[in-house]
Amino acid sequence: MKKLLVAIFMLVASVVAFAADKTTAVFTLDHQMSQMCEKKIKTNLRYEKGVSNIDVSLTDNTITITYATDKTDPDRLIEGFKKIGFNATLVDGKAPCCRMEQGKCCKAEQKSCCK
Repeated sequence: MKKLLVAIFMLVASVVAFAADKTTAVFTLDHQMSQMCEKKIKTNLRYEKGVSNIDVSLTDNTITITYATDKTDPDRLIEGFKKIGFNATLVDGKAPCCRMEQGKCCKAEQKSCCK
């Protein structure tokens, strides 16, 4: 009987663990990323609580992070970027504010976000 109760408890605990709400957030950096930046981000941010997936696009200069909403939020992820030496900004629209094309900002009115 005791083994049955332990098995049921383990099953319930695993279901609760997988039931956490997940969402994605897209970030951009204040400079064009390189492959070394990508490696540093993927290596270090995976240790932030709640992070389950990190997708880096060097062409769009974006980082898409999937995370558990009960463990972290975009502000904490931005702090995680700061810990490893990057200044990240949450992209709230469809396109990153600071995409670079041939070393220049893609939109003239958004030069303030590009360095």
